[in-house]
Amino acid sequence: MDYKLQNLRTGESYPLDPDRTLIGSADHAAVRTGEDSPFLAVLAVRYPTGWVVHGLSDDPTVRFNREPLRTPRQVAVRPADLLDVGEERFRFVPAGGGPAGPQPPAEPAPPCYAYILNPDGMEECRVIDHDLLIGRLSVCHVRLPDKRLSRLTALLAAHAGVWYVHNLARNPIVARNRELVSGYAALADGDELLVGPLVVRIELATASGDAALRPSSAEFTPGDFDDSDSAGTTDLAEFRAAALKLDRWLKGQEPAPVAREGLGGWLGAQKAKLSRFWFDTPETTHARGLRTAGRFADAFDILDRAVRARPDGPELLRELYRLHDAAGLRDLCYRPLRQIEKLAESRGAPDPWVLEEMARLCERLGKTDPSMFDRAMRYWDKLEATTGVSYARERASAMATRALRDGGFAAPASDEA
Repeated sequence: MDYKLQNLRTGESYPLDPDRTLIGSADHAAVRTGEDSPFLAVLAVRYPTGWVVHGLSDDPTVRFNREPLRTPRQVAVRPADLLDVGEERFRFVPAGGGPAGPQPPAEPAPPCYAYILNPDGMEECRVIDHDLLIGRLSVCHVRLPDKRLSRLTALLAAHAGVWYVHNLARNPIVARNRELVSGYAALADGDELLVGPLVVRIELATASGDAALRPSSAEFTPGDFDDSDSAGTTDLAEFRAAALKLDRWLKGQEPAPVAREGLGGWLGAQKAKLSRFWFDTPETTHARGLRTAGRFADAFDILDRAVRARPDGPELLRELYRLHDAAGLRDLCYRPLRQIEKLAESRGAPDPWVLEEMARLCERLGKTDPSMFDRAMRYWDKLEATTGVSYARERASAMATRALRDGGFAAPASDEA
C-alpha cells in the first residue's frame, strides 16, 4: 500500500516516494515545513515489509501519534497515523494499492560493525545497535565539521533483519561499493560505503557464538579477553557485589584538569578533535556483544578492568551504564552517567545526550527515592540551557509522576482529627 501525507491545516496532500521522502525545512525536503522546524525531521521509506518513518531530529515538536519521534526511533506506518512537525500536523492517508496488512514480526538484525576511516587517517570501529546518523549537525552520532558532508548526510538503519544505508543529502554523495545511492540500499557483509570524505567498511556477523561477537580489528587480540581467564561473577548476586565495588571506586575518581593555554592547551584541543565521536574500543565491542547475548557477568568482567585502567573513557562508561540497565541494576546506572557528565564539564562542552539520560534516569529513580525528582528537574534545566530547546513538557511530566507517587494532586482528606 502507498500513502499520501495530508496537511490537516491546509488540506494539501503530498504523495510519498517509496525510496525517500524527507520532511523538514530543508530545500530538498519533499514535504516542506516551517523555517523554525528541524532541517530534516523525518524520513519516510517503503521497505519490502511496509512503510516506516525514521526520526532524524532531537526536536521535541516532532511527534508521531503524539509520542516524540527522535533519532534513533523508527515506527511502522498505519492508515490515519498522525505526524506533527513544528506547527504542522499531517495524516497518513492510503493512496491505493490494496489494504494495509499487518507487518511480519521484526527479525533481529545481525550485529553490525562499521570501520570508519576519517580524512586525517584515523580509523575507528563502531558497533551499531540503533539507527545511526552521519553529518555535521549536533544530532548526528557520527559528526564531522567538514563541508564535504551535508548537515544530515546518511542514515544507517536496520529493519526486519536487514541493514540499510539511506542518502539524506540533496545530491547523491553516498555510495555503496562505488555505486551512488539516491534513495536507500541494502547492505551486505564486506560492503564499502563512501559518505562524503568518510570511508566506512561494513562487517555483519552471521555466525553464532563469541566469534560473531568479536570484530576483526588490528588492535584486538583474542587472548586479551579470553573467557577462561574470567574468574569473576557467576550469578547476579556476585555481579551486583562486584558492580557496587566499581561504583564506589568511580565515585572517588575526578577528571584530570584540561590545559587551556600554551602547548598543553593545543594538545588538549587535538585530543578533543580526535574524540569527536563515541569511540567503540575492542573492550566496548566485545562487552556489547556479550550483553546482547545475555552474558552480563562476562561483559562486566571486561568493563571492570577497562574502566579501572581508563576512567576517562566515555565509551566504556556508556557501555557500563547500558549493561547495568539491561541487567536491571537501575540504582547503579547513575554513577557511569555522572562520570561522563563530569568528563564533559572538564572539557568545557556539556553533553546533551548524558544530560537527557540523567534526567530520565532520575525520574525513574524518583519512584523509590523522592529526592531524585529534584535532580531530574535540575537536569532538564541544564539540558534546556545547553540546547536552547524547551523541555517544559518533560518537566511537567516529572512533576505529575511525583504527584502521583505522593498520592495524587487531590489526595483525600484524612479521617483522623
